[in-house]
Amino acid sequence: MNQMTQENPVQKKSNMKVIALVVVCIILAASLVGVIAVYVPNNSQAQLTEKDNTISSLQAQINALEYQISTTNSTTYVSQIAYLNSQLSDLNDTLTSAYSEYASLQKNVQLGISEVWYDNSFSQNANDTTTLGTAEVDYAGYVVVQATATANTTYAQVLYTYGGIDLDFNQTIGTSGTALFPLLPGTVEMRIGNINQSDVNNVTATITHYY
Repeated sequence: MNQMTQENPVQKKSNMKVIALVVVCIILAASLVGVIAVYVPNNSQAQLTEKDNTISSLQAQINALEYQISTTNSTTYVSQIAYLNSQLSDLNDTLTSAYSEYASLQKNVQLGISEVWYDNSFSQNANDTTTLGTAEVDYAGYVVVQATATANTTYAQVLYTYGGIDLDFNQTIGTSGTALFPLLPGTVEMRIGNINQSDVNNVTATITHYY
């Protein structure tokens, strides 16, 4: 954004040169009119010749200055257009990046991003707990555990530490159910277990993180 407020020193000097040349042209044109007004009433050949010479000289100077203005303008415009195109390209890149970052942050604020942490089946012994994995959480959000199992005491458990405090939550799923746990940034461990059982517990689980 700072580029929009920067001045181009070369461009500024060129613009001043163009303005100066235009002013000189105007002065020369006025001088030409003055010469005509002075010399026309006089009919002497010498004065007419001098007038013609003066007019020719002034016209040549005007032509030269007009050519110089034309050349200066052309160069200035080409340089200015190239500079502005460069600025426009940079600003478009910045705008695209800002929109992308805004969209990403907007999704974070609305908890609109999700990722599957686990989606598989496993067996565990009676009265046992199985750790399904750990993950690093950068943003506050929540995790959803959906599972079916053969043990009606099957539960989901989440453990993590935030601000030096160890947090441990669990929720009963039974033979089929869903558990939801809020999460804060940190290292999260996900578990599924069962209690008061005598048989192997067969579990199919899906764990999805939302942030």
